[in-house]
Amino acid sequence: MLPVQTIRVHDISPQTTQSSFDAKNRSSELERLGRSEPFDLAIIGGGIHGAVLARLAAAGGFSVALVERADFGSATSSRSSKMAHGGLRYLELLDFQQVFEGIKARDDLFEHAGHLVKPQQFLIPVPAGRQLFKWKLGLGLFLYDMLLRDRSRRHSWIPRRDLSFPGFSSSRTDLMGCFSYTDGIMSDTRLVIENILGARRHGAVCLNYCEATSRVRTPDSGSTLSAKDTLSGRALHFSARLVVNCAGPWVSQLAGQLGAEAPQLRFSRGSHIVFAKPWKGPSLFLPLEGKARYYFVWPHPAGTLVGTTEREVTELPSDPLPTRDEIDEILQRLERDIPDAGLRRENACYCFAGVRTLPLRGKSGASSTLSRKHIWSANDGVLTLSGGKYTTAWWTALEGLKSSAKLLNRDLDARAIGANQSLKKLPGSMTGAEASQLEGMLRDESQAERERLTARYGKRLLESFPTLAQGSAEHRIALEAEIALSTEQAETLEDLMRRRLELEMLPGHGIHHLPLLREVFMRLRPGADFDAQAVQYRERMEAIDLLLR
Repeated sequence: MLPVQTIRVHDISPQTTQSSFDAKNRSSELERLGRSEPFDLAIIGGGIHGAVLARLAAAGGFSVALVERADFGSATSSRSSKMAHGGLRYLELLDFQQVFEGIKARDDLFEHAGHLVKPQQFLIPVPAGRQLFKWKLGLGLFLYDMLLRDRSRRHSWIPRRDLSFPGFSSSRTDLMGCFSYTDGIMSDTRLVIENILGARRHGAVCLNYCEATSRVRTPDSGSTLSAKDTLSGRALHFSARLVVNCAGPWVSQLAGQLGAEAPQLRFSRGSHIVFAKPWKGPSLFLPLEGKARYYFVWPHPAGTLVGTTEREVTELPSDPLPTRDEIDEILQRLERDIPDAGLRRENACYCFAGVRTLPLRGKSGASSTLSRKHIWSANDGVLTLSGGKYTTAWWTALEGLKSSAKLLNRDLDARAIGANQSLKKLPGSMTGAEASQLEGMLRDESQAERERLTARYGKRLLESFPTLAQGSAEHRIALEAEIALSTEQAETLEDLMRRRLELEMLPGHGIHHLPLLREVFMRLRPGADFDAQAVQYRERMEAIDLLLR
């Protein structure tokens, strides 16, 4: 393998990404944002719900501007449990509507975003002597099965004598057996990025690092918004007929800035650990003490992902980290439940935390029992989204689009939009023939690399980036960085490492790639202080490593 310093990035066909129709110039997009005519919708918040709403609205003929104060998906939407699931635990809370919506939405993702969302077998262990628990869980899984589109994914019971999975064998005398069922695992960040790309392809202006700061109502019942390009400090002003607040945990704070009514919310932090040990068996859905409380163990590109905790919080840092006691809690659970799985502190390589938003409906109690069901509310020219589940983001956004059309007195055939299968497809979505073509293109790659490239780009690999299937590992990293900077609006080193190349979660955190990435970055972002960002990145990775030890 060639040393990094011998790679000449400008020899790696930079025209590949520059010719892509996804390429956008930030300056021209800023100019589009400040044009005189008002947008139909100004969406504030570039997480999954804002991104999907922008794509649906733009595809439906609305003029759309989306602004995000940091990077797209940088908060909760890149810190989820990375599961596309029907919400099995909601059956215990008798929340049948959420389960119905979740399974339907999950199956849509399997069909239309199959490069990003994959079916996965899960096991649920049943302790010895817990006949009532087994009966209740079996009934819940039966109801789950009734909603499935693919009947081959129905649950089954595996008695203890037939168990032969990592952590669960016939020697586990503490178990009666395990239920097996199907849910999904996903690339949460890539779903956000592809929805942003889709919105842009339909004409939406989508800008990260653009912070909305205030709003003034106009005589025609619209709004003029003030914003700041946080990369340059440039002040911006643009108009919209309707403002949509999709700021996630910060919706109440933003509502105050916009002069709208703030929703009542509670917040829960969920923490996860990534282990540098591949998970070879089915994923695990492991019960905890308390009503509707579980945690998960499932495969991840870095090895194995385990989570989540459930801690109610009141502070909302922009970059939350797990606490040391949450790390210890996860490790103690694993030692108790699957002591032979080898998931221990010494092979933990990364951890992350995200904050869930829980809208209040006059209920009290533990955060684990509060409904994740979203609420759309309109007040004084602002439509606000509180809460929402990742899996059902498409349906939540469609509901938001219906509300927007009503508030704007626009005709909208919501039934036709909901039935339009092409609107559920993302830029990387593939037909069976395209998937076969891509498989052939990547036939010389390892299975892990085929899966990684397919999940990162899908059909885009065929359309715009075929040279990714060629060359050395250094060539590939350099070209992927160029794609991210040229077509996916990556603006900082963190954008590259955490949300585009996803090197941050891997053992070593991709630090050995920094010299190569510096050359790409400085050619495409010559005004950025890469070296200062690299220092910050190393310090953040050191803090994460220290937290795990």
